[in-house]
Amino acid sequence: MPRVYIVDAFAAQRFAGNPAGVAPQADGLDDTTMQHIARELRCSETAFVMESDTADARVRFFSPAREVDLCGHATIAAFHVLDATMELPSRVTMETRAGILPVDIRDDMVLMRQASPRFRSIDVDTAALAGALGIETSGLADLPVEAVSTGLWSLNVPIIGRAIMEQLRPDYDAIKALCRECDVGALFAFTFDTVSEENLVHGRCFAPCYGIDEDPVTGTANGALGAYLRRHDLLEQPRYTAEQGYELGRPGIVHVDVSGSQVWVGGTAMVTLSGCISL
Repeated sequence: MPRVYIVDAFAAQRFAGNPAGVAPQADGLDDTTMQHIARELRCSETAFVMESDTADARVRFFSPAREVDLCGHATIAAFHVLDATMELPSRVTMETRAGILPVDIRDDMVLMRQASPRFRSIDVDTAALAGALGIETSGLADLPVEAVSTGLWSLNVPIIGRAIMEQLRPDYDAIKALCRECDVGALFAFTFDTVSEENLVHGRCFAPCYGIDEDPVTGTANGALGAYLRRHDLLEQPRYTAEQGYELGRPGIVHVDVSGSQVWVGGTAMVTLSGCISL
């Protein structure tokens, strides 16, 4: 019976941030079993850790609907568990479908390097975009709507303020259709109007294509947003914190670093459940 955990990632306390499943000894599990476990745990993603010939560990990520190339919060969760049980060195590498990526362990924080940023201009109907979010087009800020990937493609959608963010009434079928039309996995709405003045951006991530309507706190989407902000000269400092999950009652903080050629994201985590799953 493999051991599994549920870990709140990007959280300073339990029952906040984004819960991820972790199976730290997944060698021998086939694809069907991993998909069943991900559906049973009902987290937006579950990380399955196994041996690797090319890195310190191989990690596969499954949403309730399908396998995905990379997941930020599940990476934070997985290496929090591994560090607690194995006392990892300060830097390790993980093999993923998005490539071999380094992970740093700094005190109580796990940070992961994202894949190299990729950008794609999107010719999107702003009325359809606003309608999918349940707002008027006047709620969209005058910044580019752009698809960015640092491991997973998301569509960055600028919103004029937090009041509008709180009023979003997403039509998930419309968002799914829009994401498929734009060939992205998620729609990431963001604003510079934050709950805490210590944070730079406030975000919400909608990912019905992955089987999750709204992801509480999202590492890969915040990494892609960091690359977007740097590309469009919207950063005063290359290191900042992003807040997410407030509208879902699961506030979390993502540390983003775009000071070098690569994007890093990280945060703290808390184990909320551990046990064995019967197969």
